[in-house]
Formats: sequence, structure tokens, C-alpha cells
Amino acid sequence: MKFTTVYTPVTTAFASMTKKELSDFYGEFILNVPYCLDELIQAVWQTLGFDSWSADFSPESLDTLGEWLATKIQKRDLNSEKVRRSTAGQVDPVAWDLTDEEKSLAVQVGMYYGEVAIRSHPSLSWMQLKGSKKLADYGQPVIVGLSSIPTNPVRVANAFACGIADGSRVGRRLRETYDYWMKMISDLAKN
Repeated sequence: MKFTTVYTPVTTAFASMTKKELSDFYGEFILNVPYCLDELIQAVWQTLGFDSWSADFSPESLDTLGEWLATKIQKRDLNSEKVRRSTAGQVDPVAWDLTDEEKSLAVQVGMYYGEVAIRSHPSLSWMQLKGSKKLADYGQPVIVGLSSIPTNPVRVANAFACGIADGSRVGRRLRETYDYWMKMISDLAKN
């Protein structure tokens, strides 16, 4: 799989990639971070009501970014005939998905989310998760630090976007998730 902003972190594709393909994907991801961030910032600024967003990579900027993303994700009626329910009452995972545009926004928001962490905590950095192919984020770009658990910001943003689509999340949840992650890092550093 070649890097594109229209990808989902919820995939087994990374486990079947060769080392070269993984390396190429990660290299393209990192190379494209500044361009994707520029594109995201411009998209937010061009949205009525968000033109004064301070894209300063502060944790506070995630408040507005989460609200903006919530306006860009199509709410899905999970009670419609298109969405089948299993006997356990769970939504059939293949019944709906984010659109390509929404996936792309989730990737860009994930990149921004990761950069907020890195710029707020210099001990954090991007890294490609390797090791066991059984890891959920194997082969994907994650944020790591000396005393932190690897976190996939694109997975966080994707889950947030899916939560907006199914009605279980609201815009402020992006910042709340970030704050919880930073508290975990702080707690681990104390131990």
C-alpha cells in the first residue's frame, strides 16, 4: 500500500506489506506531514465561522479543530435499513464507513494531533511501529517517547470521526482525548 491520505488505520494491510513497502509508506507519510497540515489549516480557515482559528499547535487549538471536524463528518442514521444489526445488537462493521474525503480529513487531523503532542512535549516523536505483526498499529506512524505507550494519532482521529458519524462523539472529545493521553504520559513519567 502506498501512502495516501485516504487510508484507514483499521486494516490488516500493514501486516502483509514487505519491509520496503512499510519503509516507503512511513517515509511518504512523514514527507507529507507539512503539506497535509497546510492543506488542513487552509480548509479550516476557509470554513465560515472557523476563519480565525489559531493553528498554533497548542492543545487549546484542538478544541476548535474538533468542532470543525464535527461539521465535516456526515452523521449516519444507524437505525436505517442500510445498517444491519447482528444478533448481539452490535452494528455490522461493514454496514457503513467514512467517505474518502472524511478518511482524508481524519488522516490530516491525526497528523495535527500528533504534531500538537510533539510540539508540546519535545520528548515525543514520530516513529514507525515495528515488532509483532499482531500489534494493531504495526507498520503505522505512531507517537512515542521515553515513558509513553505508542499512540497512533491517525487511529485516534479516525475513531473520533467514526464517533461523530455514529453520534456517539462530539467535537470537544478530540481535546479530551488528548488531555487524557498527556495525563497518562505524565503519570508514567512519575513512576
